[in-house]
Amino acid sequence: MAKSAEPEYRWNSGPFRVGIVPRGGAISRIDWVRPDGNGVINLLRPVDEYSLTSGNPSHLGCFPMVPFANRLGYAQFEFDGKTINVPANRAPDPHAIHGFGISSIWEIERPTVDTIRFNHKHDDPQTGFCYVAWQQIKVANDTISIEIGVRHLGKDPMPYGIGLHPWFPGGENAWVQFVATDCFSTDEGKLPTTRTVIDLGRDFADGKMIRHHKGLDVHYIGWNKQAEMVWADRQLSLLLEASDTLSNLQFYIPENGQTFCVEPVSHVPNVHNRPEFKEFGDVRVLGYNDTLSGVMTLTPSLLTGSGHGLVDQDEEQIGRRDYSLVD
Repeated sequence: MAKSAEPEYRWNSGPFRVGIVPRGGAISRIDWVRPDGNGVINLLRPVDEYSLTSGNPSHLGCFPMVPFANRLGYAQFEFDGKTINVPANRAPDPHAIHGFGISSIWEIERPTVDTIRFNHKHDDPQTGFCYVAWQQIKVANDTISIEIGVRHLGKDPMPYGIGLHPWFPGGENAWVQFVATDCFSTDEGKLPTTRTVIDLGRDFADGKMIRHHKGLDVHYIGWNKQAEMVWADRQLSLLLEASDTLSNLQFYIPENGQTFCVEPVSHVPNVHNRPEFKEFGDVRVLGYNDTLSGVMTLTPSLLTGSGHGLVDQDEEQIGRRDYSLVD
């Protein structure tokens, strides 16, 4: 029997139409109504039936990373005189990846006109991670922002990190530009090993086409917390900006080049086990009721050119602004 699709809840606000999947707290789509009236553009990678039936938030448009971002070496670390073991959640990889939020069900709260919030609770006495995490999407004029945050509820302090993992459409015409000061070399398990200068193959300061850098997976530090993306065939320019707490950047292009990730994160991957990397982006130790949060903002705009490559529109859906959830 074929798997049924995950419920995809829809929320409309201003020029944006958002899809949310509770499993993993994933955002399945962010459709932007073109200001010239010629349809809508999905700012994230396209969602198909397989994506919604896979049960894997990594196949959707964007997912949260909490209480750590990217890889944690061999699914363990030492903290406060104890060895903390967490699930290695991508067999046969021995490492933990992307935290616990990606495997949790997030509860969607009733939205307002311009804001929707969803959250999940985690309580594991064995690890000491006891928290409530949230994501909040807010629309303001022509921008859409996603806040990710976590509040520690355990009696003993614990180290936390956060991040967002958006997937964008790649292909032959995708172009990306961002500025950083340094990056990390990695081992075969993709764990950072050495801080290094940004060589020509990893330098996007002047902007580069995605198709020329397939298979790239790099962690950047000294990022200026901005990335510009352009798709000439879609007439689309998209500016991604991050708050100060999301000071690092993980940049990933799969081998097929059909999509790519610009991931604002709060710390160096596996910094839990590499204290020498703390100065380049550390986790935050939170006591009871302390919080850590960060915001990613997306601002789309149109380029001049042909109207090629748009997502089909449903005029009735675009015109409706009921700000409600639709299953």
